[in-house]
Amino acid sequence: MNNHDQIQQKTSTQVNQSEEQIFQQWHRFIKDHGFMWKGILSRYDGKGKLTQVLNSTRKLTPASDASEVEHYLCFINRDDPSKVLEKKWALEKCEPGVIHPVDPESKAMFSSYLSGVMSRPPKENKANYAEIYLNEGNCRISTVINYDRDDSQETNNQCILNNVSLFREVKLEETPFPWSIEQPEITTQEYPRVQVINCSMLRFGTFDEIAVSHDAYDWPEEGRLIFDFPDGISLNLPKTFEPGDETSLILSWRYSRDRIKRAIAQFSDDTRGPDLITQECIIL
Repeated sequence: MNNHDQIQQKTSTQVNQSEEQIFQQWHRFIKDHGFMWKGILSRYDGKGKLTQVLNSTRKLTPASDASEVEHYLCFINRDDPSKVLEKKWALEKCEPGVIHPVDPESKAMFSSYLSGVMSRPPKENKANYAEIYLNEGNCRISTVINYDRDDSQETNNQCILNNVSLFREVKLEETPFPWSIEQPEITTQEYPRVQVINCSMLRFGTFDEIAVSHDAYDWPEEGRLIFDFPDGISLNLPKTFEPGDETSLILSWRYSRDRIKRAIAQFSDDTRGPDLITQECIIL
């Protein structure tokens, strides 16, 4: 086989892999998220103070040939129901990472373990944010985490936690509305000891899903905040980080008496985006 044939074969293999990745990501997205959802959107400032609560209705409707998904979203302010925000987008099947409708520079990826992550690569003098998804049964939670860059010389251009949004949603046609209305806390609680029974990593650069060690993951504490949301949901994240830092965003959901699911988005200065570790755990 000459060099030209080798190049053609390699290119053909890359195309086939890319098409397979597109298929997997797109159809995971439709399979796990393509429903009508009803839920609560709670917004918090960077210190954990609740600033706004919205009732949300979301509908993700695939076309008959699955070439695109219509995304309808409606927010109604609980304090003033006259304040209504409605939006509609068309999401098209394209690259392995599903493009986020609000920000075309942002992409989401979805694992086979009912989890996902969206991120926008860090850009100079712009906000950095990520969204982490976890599904269990007919319920879904996600957190949108937003950091703003501080341009002052004293902070060395640190990214500072600005706000967090928590979605708690349920498939409208299948499940009664399950979420509580408890107020959140920011604590330094001790997490229960757990045994990891299933663990995988989804690599953002390649979109390859690989099995990883079931060893317990140590919860970092120094310089971080722990948001204890209602319904057994916790978020562990840094207060600040500097360009080039390696950090992690950890969403944990105790969805039953003895089970915890968590998603660990591992960020680095690789601007392709985060790797995602999904863990299913039994409480010891």
